[in-house]
Amino acid sequence: ADASSASSASSASRTPGQVDAEHFRQGDSVAFWANWRFDESASGVREMLADLGGTVRSSADATYWAYHAMRTSWFLGQGAAGLIASNALAGGGVKSPIGGDGGIRSGVTAGARLVAEAAQVYKQDLGFMRAGRFNPPWDMHPSHRQFNPMFVADKTKKFIKEATSTLRKSRAAKEAAAARSAAGGSAEAAETKVWMDSPLYPDYYLKTFHYQTDGWLSTQSAEVYEVSTETLFLGRQDAMQRTALVPLSEYMRERVNEGAPEDGSTATAVREDGAGAKLLELACGTGRFLTFVRDNYPGMDTTGLDLSPFYLIEARKNGEYWEKMRRRVRNARGGGGGGAVTDALRLIGGFAKRVGVPLPPLPLPNARPSNGGARDRGHEKIGSCEFVQAAAEAMPFPDASFDVITCVYLLHELPAEARAAAAKEAARVLKPGGLLVLADSVQLGDRPRLDAHLGKFG
Repeated sequence: ADASSASSASSASRTPGQVDAEHFRQGDSVAFWANWRFDESASGVREMLADLGGTVRSSADATYWAYHAMRTSWFLGQGAAGLIASNALAGGGVKSPIGGDGGIRSGVTAGARLVAEAAQVYKQDLGFMRAGRFNPPWDMHPSHRQFNPMFVADKTKKFIKEATSTLRKSRAAKEAAAARSAAGGSAEAAETKVWMDSPLYPDYYLKTFHYQTDGWLSTQSAEVYEVSTETLFLGRQDAMQRTALVPLSEYMRERVNEGAPEDGSTATAVREDGAGAKLLELACGTGRFLTFVRDNYPGMDTTGLDLSPFYLIEARKNGEYWEKMRRRVRNARGGGGGGAVTDALRLIGGFAKRVGVPLPPLPLPNARPSNGGARDRGHEKIGSCEFVQAAAEAMPFPDASFDVITCVYLLHELPAEARAAAAKEAARVLKPGGLLVLADSVQLGDRPRLDAHLGKFG
């Protein structure tokens, strides 16, 4: 009995991060972030900048950094605008979201740390691309709608409206919790129900997650989600999610090298473009990560599962836009070659020439063949993409339906019982020998220096 009690106590004392390390194969980035810290001293900043500068080894690298520096700058400014607007409406002081006393110095330090984190994420992202784990982001192409001022203005307007609403509700909830605590009640913030009720959804789903308007259950929420979360992470969310492509690339390489099975099994041969493999994304949301999967493995059959019909509509739109962009870019190149980096370099050179800025000839990188090799020169057959409305805890698929299952930023939103049920279902619908990829937000034990502050996020 004593040994059992000691074992239980030891298990209870471990953090979720420590438990995960014992049960899962973790990517290199997990260990990196566990030990990373921001040195705000002048020498520390100089050392970091020198380290980042050493990653620029080609024009493609320079283009990547230029794009992502502009991306982070934009979202940083947009986040500041949201805070200013919220402050103007509330008449209160702007406080740093992580630690500190809420003063100006604290806010500047927190902001500098977040920018430094973004730079490290981009360095990691670029390293994965160099290693051939995945292609450059398809949305770097200059014809993408994110470079359209009207598109950007519309998204910014929606974000400012959502940011002021979210911060107002968060502030009100914390004030109410403080009042309850002062009166001797529970300090836990009251849960907020969404605008509708339905037996189709579990109870936990009918809450306004993180105080966002309507939770997951409205068109407004779906349309502002991407810009809101990218602003929160200063534009690095896509790069964070792309870490899930690393184990996928390793698995796909192994499957391609295996060739057709000779044991009479039902497994099919897998091609470099993903044809022959089936992937399921749990809680696909707006489907943005799924577009990166499809851009790297255009022949793969994919399925996006989500409980929100509003987010599934947005996911379908994003998928259709990716297909449209892929056809447009391939047609412009005559069927292949070049890439987003090459096109961006040409755009920079043309713009500089028009405004009269002298630039040396920009060396264009060699065309990087996309997955599919020689087939890229001809007609490309894109794999199917289906969307299914269902909970991860009760999937409407037969056993052993998918070669790969990805689960990106879902588990931290689920109560323990739902997490366990979702894991059981994932094991059921995954083929023997298949791949399950879990990517999620920081939890206790992942980055010990942040453990004391994680409870400040609602």
